[in-house]
Amino acid sequence: MPVLDIELTAPQTVQGQRAAYQSLWLLVRLCQASQLSGGAGVLRLAELRQQFADTRSLRMLVSRAYRDFARWGVRAGWGDDAGRDPRFLNPAGRSQGPFWLAQAEAAQLRLLVEGRPATPSEVADFLGQERLDAEAGMASVRGVDFWLALAAAQQDLRQGHLLARLDAQGLASQRGALAGFKAAGVLAEAGLQQALAALGEASVWRRLDDLGAARQTLSQLRRALKDGGAGESGYLDAMEQILSAWVAWGQREAGQAEAILAGMRAAEPRASVVRHHPRIRFEWYNLSALISRARVLNGQGPDLALRRQEAASALDYFGRALEAAFEFGSFDAAQQVAANIGMAIWLFAGEGLCGEPASAGPEALRWLLLSEWLCRCAGGGQSAWNAIYLMRIARGQCPRQAEPSRAAFHAYQTISPADIHRQAGALPWIEAEALLPASWLTLAESLLAELAEGRARYSLLQRCGLWLEHAWYAAHAGQDAAAQASLQRLAQEMHGLPLSDRAYFQSCCRQLPLLHTTPAT
Repeated sequence: MPVLDIELTAPQTVQGQRAAYQSLWLLVRLCQASQLSGGAGVLRLAELRQQFADTRSLRMLVSRAYRDFARWGVRAGWGDDAGRDPRFLNPAGRSQGPFWLAQAEAAQLRLLVEGRPATPSEVADFLGQERLDAEAGMASVRGVDFWLALAAAQQDLRQGHLLARLDAQGLASQRGALAGFKAAGVLAEAGLQQALAALGEASVWRRLDDLGAARQTLSQLRRALKDGGAGESGYLDAMEQILSAWVAWGQREAGQAEAILAGMRAAEPRASVVRHHPRIRFEWYNLSALISRARVLNGQGPDLALRRQEAASALDYFGRALEAAFEFGSFDAAQQVAANIGMAIWLFAGEGLCGEPASAGPEALRWLLLSEWLCRCAGGGQSAWNAIYLMRIARGQCPRQAEPSRAAFHAYQTISPADIHRQAGALPWIEAEALLPASWLTLAESLLAELAEGRARYSLLQRCGLWLEHAWYAAHAGQDAAAQASLQRLAQEMHGLPLSDRAYFQSCCRQLPLLHTTPAT
């Protein structure tokens, strides 16, 4: 490859021929990025937009520059994979960047100032880059208002304060996490700050079950990362992928969620982030385990050995997620996994996939009680999922007859909270009795009261689970009116669930005795 002489002083030339300033600036910047990073540097669209803010069309600027590159015999690339051969890249997405120059290509460019090799500072002067000094360092840490807003929003998210709380006059007494992250986004001064705010907002939308809004916010996050870069750690990029997978899973698009997770482990640098960042590793394994668990329980084929192998894989994934949760010191993350492990053990045992029910039941209960203890230690109060799981296990040995008679239904024998405590056995350092309610109906009533009074916020799936458990235990206690009210609420809310979840609740409703009226499903 011949050496290409580039004169930086006006009038700028390439091999002695006049060159368009915009094209030359882009080439020199790519050359600088490549040389400073050993061939790994890229130019983001945000920097190009900032440099040529008065340009009407960046697409036209980029197209013209790449035509000039071709005329000069330079092969510059674009897109996220800097290892691709530029000859095989699709020009359709070229204008979005990022732009890069392979190290071998950059080595053939000779940057000159009045015929002699240009110094790094002269290259920076040509590019219009500011010199690093103490004032520039101070500028990079200014903008404390953004960090104040972000910290307040993250604290609201940790405490479950997702939306604004109103006082008696209807005024917001507490802003809530959603408004907080939006405010932080307004104050953001750079792409990565915008990405942090968008990441928080997407997390809130997911917790609120508005998966459409979550996906829209994630697209904003992707744009912010594309413009500003994913940062040295790659955490924001990986969390965008994780949240996208969770949103897909929430809509029961298991194939899409699994494809996103598989893609993260298939290519660098995301694969390294999954391996080395405990928070990302926790999310990756926890969701992978849930997908595997669903696949095991939905299996209808005759190959029992294959389902048992998949069940073992799911439990292994849960175990790795638990290790990661304790690695980064999050009791909240650990309690989520502990609850998932307990329920998986119980469900697998019932399908003949994991041990015997007689021994698996107590083991599952120990995991659920550990989860409840961790949840309360983390300041989250009582866990709705643990309550739902325990109530479901307590009635798990009852017949599943369609529309049983009231006499038959009232004769069903459930496991009492005292029996749960006895079956779980001794739990060192944990007072299990304090974690269990006086009765299952009391537990369901207390959680629904917190929901009605605005003291707790549950996801749609959690609300439906609580309505079902309350209806079951109220009907079992002969409180038909209370059971019927919960069934009506369940019928209203379950229509927002994915079809597979809706089918589960419809099946459970048919296992209750006929009350005053039958809820529409």
